Amino acid sequence: MVDAKQLIPMKRFLESQQDKIKLFSIDQPEQIHIYHNIGRVTKIETKTLQEQKSNTSIGFFALYGIMQLKNWSYLLLVTEANMVGQILQRTILQVEQISFLPLVSNGRLNDIHADDQTYCKMLKEVFSTKTLYFSYEYDLSNPFDKVMGNNSQFGTQQKTSEGLHYYKIPNYRFVYNWEHIKFLNQFQSTNLPALQYWQTIFISGCVLIRYCKLNQQSDCFLILVSRRETLRSGRRFVQRGCDQDGNCTNFAETEQILILNKQESRDIYSFVQTRGSMPFNWQQQPTLKWAPKATIIGDRSYNSELCKKHFEKCAESYQQLQIILNLIDKKGTQKMLGEYFTSMISSVKTVKTKYVWFDFHHECRNMKYENLSKLLNEIKEDIKKSGYFHAEIDKNNYNILSNIHSQQSGVVRTNCMDCLDRTNVVQSVVSRNFLLHILNQANIIHTLTGEALQVLPNDLEQIFRDQWTKNADIMSVLYSGTGALKTDFTRTGKRTFWGSLQDGKNSLHRYYINNFVDAHNQNCIDLALGKLDADKINYKKSKFNGVLQLFIFIIILMYIMTSFLPGLILDDSSTYRNSCLIKLFIIGISLFITSKILLKTYYLFISKPIRDQN
Repeated sequence: MVDAKQLIPMKRFLESQQDKIKLFSIDQPEQIHIYHNIGRVTKIETKTLQEQKSNTSIGFFALYGIMQLKNWSYLLLVTEANMVGQILQRTILQVEQISFLPLVSNGRLNDIHADDQTYCKMLKEVFSTKTLYFSYEYDLSNPFDKVMGNNSQFGTQQKTSEGLHYYKIPNYRFVYNWEHIKFLNQFQSTNLPALQYWQTIFISGCVLIRYCKLNQQSDCFLILVSRRETLRSGRRFVQRGCDQDGNCTNFAETEQILILNKQESRDIYSFVQTRGSMPFNWQQQPTLKWAPKATIIGDRSYNSELCKKHFEKCAESYQQLQIILNLIDKKGTQKMLGEYFTSMISSVKTVKTKYVWFDFHHECRNMKYENLSKLLNEIKEDIKKSGYFHAEIDKNNYNILSNIHSQQSGVVRTNCMDCLDRTNVVQSVVSRNFLLHILNQANIIHTLTGEALQVLPNDLEQIFRDQWTKNADIMSVLYSGTGALKTDFTRTGKRTFWGSLQDGKNSLHRYYINNFVDAHNQNCIDLALGKLDADKINYKKSKFNGVLQLFIFIIILMYIMTSFLPGLILDDSSTYRNSCLIKLFIIGISLFITSKILLKTYYLFISKPIRDQN
């Protein structure tokens, strides 16, 4: 990626004045004036004026939105960005830094009120992941077929001095700043160009774009886009299952796009998959155990209705056929959840489903990942029916699609417990199958072996692995706090000893984050999405999280027990009192009792997010 300032001239500016902030562009006559008083918005209006920047003008890449914190409102501006690449000559940018401009008289960038410092730090923790993406010209909240079909990119257009400006119809479920750009909606009926120019949409996830030469006659761009839904966004263990409207935790679309250039044609292909938590009401609250017990909430009829709502929404968004891949274990707690999920699916009669429970850990035990071919064979006919989007692009004009050959008519929806590690491996295998089929149809590869891990041609193989490895890590960091597990397989095509060691390290790190940090992380996410009102809460992050309290508690308990247990089981004259074996025995009993006490009093050390405290 490249610093966008090196490639894209700054065209958006603002000036902070006594009673207002003026947003203007050197290429756009419509300005926005935001009036304020004592840190509060009082009025917003548009003005049709052409203006040039001055020495006092502040340049920025995009307007993220307005947020009301404890005392003041702030204009959030993208002041640093990186260029990821282009999709059909439409530039995609990654947020590097978001700055805060207070709505006060002659406000200065990042001048934060003392009472708002905590909340600004919380927002910066979310933004610091650098997983927010935006574009002036391309609607990242929708897959390519919907971008083309909803009169955004290839439909209604307005000519400006910048070139073609596109009316966007974003999918609000995936727009991360949706709650913070609503103030612009008041212009929608009267001043649509102003709205469209200033209302930049952001997605959370990843966008990866790479070029590859396939042979002497053809080359391609391989693009991977993952967009995370915001309706039930959260952290592992804190957030599971679905809400009463059927919106699932950790739900995301992952779209593989191939732009294939041949001597005689230019084609674009798009294939969308989804992931999401099992769609019924269940939870798995952290309890200091390595794998907390999962609990199903509500009766079967209630959860059946939630499951039905979820898949009806999926069918509405991704056509009728839902290919549901459940990858959890067929033993222990996971077996209980899997059997319940199976019964829920059987009650969904309004949507066409193909349901497969593939015990990933059992089938691929001893690192036999080639066994994923079994799963592919089981769903290959359904994937074939589901298809993919395919259109030809005019060789002289990227704005024109000359033919649409096929549409995707179904979707593969994958889940494991977290919808992270196993899910990413299987999604990459399904996406590989999609690419192999296209390249075979285009006569770039001549044989399909049916193997789950058949190698892609030339450099495309390594590009594909790199993209899916990065995608796995990003999606995992956003939900669990660490990089993904099993990425050695995604990166190299096989499991390795060192990869297993790295998985162990990440698992330990996850345990710490999930038990002692994620309540705060959830508060940060809820604030960023507009689900927490800073004006109505008083929040401060604890200087000492539960780990320190836990260690102090363990030390005190161990001291008490190792001091008093010898006197309870041995008299003072016993010759065994100072025996090493007796001391080890005492320490062992003390550790056992301490662990039992801790598991009963876990709530003393694990905090809850604000929304769960009510």
